[in-house]
Amino acid sequence: MSARIDHRERSVLDASSGDGDGRMRVLIADPDGLARRMIRTALYDLDRVAIVLSTGDAQEALEFARYYRPTVMIIDTTLVGAGAELVATVLAMAPETRVVTISIDDDRAAIAALRAGAVGHIEKDVVPKDLARLVIRAAEGEAIVPQRLLMPLLDLVREVPDAGWRPLQSRLTTREWQIIELIAEGASTQRIAERLVLSPSTVYTHVKSLLRKLGVHSRRDAVAAAERLRREEAQSRKPPCGTPANSSA
Repeated sequence: MSARIDHRERSVLDASSGDGDGRMRVLIADPDGLARRMIRTALYDLDRVAIVLSTGDAQEALEFARYYRPTVMIIDTTLVGAGAELVATVLAMAPETRVVTISIDDDRAAIAALRAGAVGHIEKDVVPKDLARLVIRAAEGEAIVPQRLLMPLLDLVREVPDAGWRPLQSRLTTREWQIIELIAEGASTQRIAERLVLSPSTVYTHVKSLLRKLGVHSRRDAVAAAERLRREEAQSRKPPCGTPANSSA
């Protein structure tokens, strides 16, 4: 692993400093070298930050995330990829990491990243002091969402059916239930990709997985099988007759 770590970062690593003393580890993934330096400088002005790692390569960012388990990871949207696969992969290997995207003007990728598990988005034209403050807020558990993204996010919420397709616990993933819902509406692979901000090949892979899990061979049969599964999973979690739903007995 060819870590790009400056002298201050090296001393911090050697001292095994980080989350144990209440300070944060931050990973910056941005192909723009100047942007990386500016963000790193802004963060190093904070006593709360123990280490700042940076890379311009998506694969190296994954290696850093796996090895260092950063408190906050800042990812430029140009590295996010179709359907925000990078965000989902980071969170799969380091679920405690809080991912924040950054860009000049890329709302589509920012929203895709939020759907994939990112906790916020920062504009690149933000002043350094404000950027550092937003990173602190993200580390403390706040969602960092620009005002202009609130309406698109509300539109996504309104698209979710009142009852919802997905039971609280299910052998299908949330993404698979989303795809089933769109298949039920008659959406094509391309339309599903556009609605969920995924690549068509990713949708195709999800559909293959769905058919296999449901034991069917067509999308039409998958919808019927998913509806049966939803009823079965909901029924299996109902309390026995006469037992209060909140009973601890």
